[in-house]
Parts: sequence; C-alpha cells; structure tokens
Amino acid sequence: MKKHIVIVEILSTGFNYVEDVLARGYQPVVVEAMYPGTEEDRAIFQEAQEMARQRLPEGIPCIKANKDYNVILEQVRAYDPVIVVAGSEFGVELATRLSSDLGLLGNPWSIIGKMTRKNEMQQALADYGIRYIRGRIIRSEAEAEAFYQELDTKHTVIKRARGSGTLGLHFCEGYDELMDAVHAELAQSENDENVGDILMQERIVGREYIVNTVSCAGKHRLVSMCFYDKLQMNGSNIYNYMETVNRLDVGNSAIVRYAYDVLDAIGIQYGPVHGEYMVDEKGPVLIEVNCRPMGAGQTRQYLEKIFGQHETDSALDAYLDPVKFEQERLKPYRPLRKGMIKSFILPNDVTLESAPVLQLVRQLPSYFYSVFERLGRDPFLSHTRDLETTGGMVYLVHDDERVVKEDCAFLHMLEMKYPEMLFNQLKPETSIHAPRIPLDVLMKETDCHGSTLVFSDTETEAPDAVVIDSKGLSSAYDCYNNILLDLSRPETFADMESVSQQIFMFLSKVREGGRVLVPESTYCHLPYGAAGMEILLRAHGLRIEVPLAGKGRLLIASA
Repeated sequence: MKKHIVIVEILSTGFNYVEDVLARGYQPVVVEAMYPGTEEDRAIFQEAQEMARQRLPEGIPCIKANKDYNVILEQVRAYDPVIVVAGSEFGVELATRLSSDLGLLGNPWSIIGKMTRKNEMQQALADYGIRYIRGRIIRSEAEAEAFYQELDTKHTVIKRARGSGTLGLHFCEGYDELMDAVHAELAQSENDENVGDILMQERIVGREYIVNTVSCAGKHRLVSMCFYDKLQMNGSNIYNYMETVNRLDVGNSAIVRYAYDVLDAIGIQYGPVHGEYMVDEKGPVLIEVNCRPMGAGQTRQYLEKIFGQHETDSALDAYLDPVKFEQERLKPYRPLRKGMIKSFILPNDVTLESAPVLQLVRQLPSYFYSVFERLGRDPFLSHTRDLETTGGMVYLVHDDERVVKEDCAFLHMLEMKYPEMLFNQLKPETSIHAPRIPLDVLMKETDCHGSTLVFSDTETEAPDAVVIDSKGLSSAYDCYNNILLDLSRPETFADMESVSQQIFMFLSKVREGGRVLVPESTYCHLPYGAAGMEILLRAHGLRIEVPLAGKGRLLIASA
C-alpha cells in the first residue's frame, strides 16, 4: 500500500506538489483550508479551490475545509501521512499545525506567528539583530497619527498583518494619503473581523527581489532568485514583470546571505520559503516571507526549463531524501535559461469585444504559456490597480536573454501605447476604408516573381498567383516567395481575435527570405491602421521593410 503525503491547498504553483508526489510513488491527499479574508474574497477563493479540485487526477482524496480543526486532524490522521506540506499561503497555518500535532518533520508550531504575521516577522529580525522595517499594529486613526510623527517620514505603507498579494495594500505619500488609507482599512476591519489587524510601516524604496529557498533540518538552499519591476500608476504600485536572476551581480550575494539570516531569525527548519526583499542604498531588508512555494501559477515544466529543477520537487527532497538535498545544496547556482513573467496592465477600464492578445502572445519566440483568468467571466474589465486586476500573465523563456527582454518590452509598449491590439473594445462602427487596388495591378507594381499566395475575402482571381479564403488557410502550401494580404471587407475585422489568428496563420506561409505585402485597403480596418499591422508583423517575427517610393501606402515585410 502506498504511503500518503498531505498537501494543504493546491492553488497556484502548489499544484505541482500533486504530480511530484505521484512521481515519487506516494499517494497525495489534498486538504482545503479556510480563507481568512472578507466574504467577497472568500467567494473568489472558493471558486479557485473548485477549479483546482477539478484539475486533480482521478482517485486523489480531497478533504474539504472545516472550521473544526479536530475534524480535519482526525481525517488526516486516518491516512497516516509521511509528511504534511503547504501548497499555498492559505495552507501554511493548517499544514504547520497538522504536522506538529502528528509529530512529523516540519517547522515548529511555536513560530507560526513569525511565519504568517508580518509584524511578528519584523520583530523576529529585530530580536535577531539584523535589519528590519519599523512598523506597528494600529487600531485607531489616533494611533496612526502618533506613529506617523514617530516615524518622521512621509513614505509609509498600510497593509494587513496577514494576507497575500496586494489585497489591502496602500503606499502613502504624506499625512493625508496615510489617513485616507487608515480610515478605509479600519472601516473594512470593523465590517469584517476576518480582515484582521492593520499594520503601518515605514516605506523602503528600492528594487524588490525574490529569494526562494528550501530548508532541511535548518540548512538552507537557494532554488531561484528573481526581481520585480513595478510601475506607479492608477494610484497603486502595479506589477509590470518578474525577471529571473541568472548570474549574481555585484551586491546580489548580500541579498542571499541576508535571506539565510532571515530564515534563521524566524526559525525555519523545513520546506520552501518565498521571501520578498527590498534593496536600497542601505542594502536588503525583508518585506515578508511566505512559507510555501512561490506563486504566480508557474508550472513545473516552466520552472524546469529555466532552473533545471522546480521548487516543490526540491522541497520534497528536504523531507524525504536529505542526502540528495545536501548534494543539490552544494552545487553552484546555474539557471539554464532566462525567464520573465509579464503581467498585463489595463491602463483604463475596458468593455471587451475580443482579445487578440490570446493570439498575439503565441507568436513571440520566447512564449511558453499564458493565463488570462479574467477573460470570459465578464466583458467589463476594470483598470489594473493591483495584482488581482491584471489583464493576465504571459510566461516567457528563451536561451537568449535578449529575446526574452525584447518580447517583454514589446508587450509593455503595446499595453501602454496600443492597448486595442491586446484587448479590443466594443466601439461604434466607423466608415474608415481605403479603395481596394486590383490584384493584378498590385502584383505588377510590387514585382511579384516566383510563387505568390493571396489571402482574400473577396471573390477574385490573380494571374500567376494562388488565391485562397479563410477556409483554405490551414491546407495552403507554406513556402511562398510572396504573400499578399487582401482583406478589405469591414465585417472581416468584426472579431479581432479571430482575424488575428487568420493573419498569423497566413504569415506562416512565406518562405525564409520571402516578402509579405499588405495594402492600405487591408490595414485601414485594424486598430491604429498601419501601426496595428506592423504590430502583427513584428509579433510574428517578420522584419518591417523601408517603404518603396511611388508604391502608395503599401506595407512590406520580409521573413
């Protein structure tokens, strides 16, 4: 009979534990935890739990959340588990308590406050004698005002002492912004006791790093390191992208050493820790630790491609194979490839007509996969103001880090300057059009020699060319010297996602060194006109060529 490993919560990256446990010949048992947030947030959390449950392979036991801890304890005890691990932030407390009460390897229950409460984390650092962020739990506006005077800085942060992501997080400049944030969070706390304590801190301004570690019997191993790029807009600090650190630069080793000190200060003995650190002119300081695998919904395949290992599997080594853990701990840090996660920013509210972003990101050379959870729920997408209101995420990886960075920068340029090419809004019909030039004239003017393919939405013929409609795209020959895009009907562009998919399929029909020709009668129907077409050409990896004098407004690209 297989031995059991209990996973408390399988949201986000923690789902990888399920396959890792099966791969080692054990039987996973999933336990769902209670969410300590507001009623509205709990509904969203329960929906996420249901989606994760549906992904489970057949035959995996799942213990539902229960307010009575003793009921959960006895249900878990019945499986006689080897270990209990936390798959997400919401499972840390329950997993730690179960592990302790069952006498299994894990972190002691006595340090749970330092593991989960942001104020206690910082106090642990102060007691240990390393750098910490000054902060205080506040229960009234008067207490906030008094601590503001004590801090003697205009840069403050209001956050919930417990919580994840950016929920309840306020970056404040000056007294007025601080008091507005305090008033809002205290009111929320009074209306719902599950919000918990409100923490006020001095704000550290610098670059934010992620240090992900795994520990075995108090020995720590770096498994991955990244940094965030965030933007100040829409009244918040918005995620732009996360980028892997593949080679330690000057000062980076100090961040890792400090991270190890943080783990010792808190008392971490076993398992993964996702640590967030701010680095300013004074060096690194802890923002918070999350005693579970890193989030952002990263698949094991993605992490393996970048780091040559993935965190949940390495965490199982810490519990099940300390010899292998030590062998891996002593190896140099050598990521295999550059990785970046781009979070899509919606600068403004959007009433969605279609999502061409779904097709566009797949054309990028560093594309690995993408997640757009908000699409399909509601056509109205509110502007991005926190992690929960991002438009989606795309996961990029490539052998050449320049390719990854160029793709990420390209997507950021689109969301800021050409958002309609990503999230197309419902708009009144326009009368923008350009006269269609007969195909024989176009081909003669552009010297189309050799094999030529025309994709048209008009019944037409062309001498010395093959003309297809959308039905013929998939089966068309894929090695043409010239391809000409002849889509001139406004109704063709009614669904930008669909037409983008067709255009990308068509662009794949040109041979290396061949030409792509796009007349104005086609690109005039796209958002941003010629620029919109050039975006599609660029996304597909084609080179936009210098216009030919005397050839009208024809766009030319080459493969």
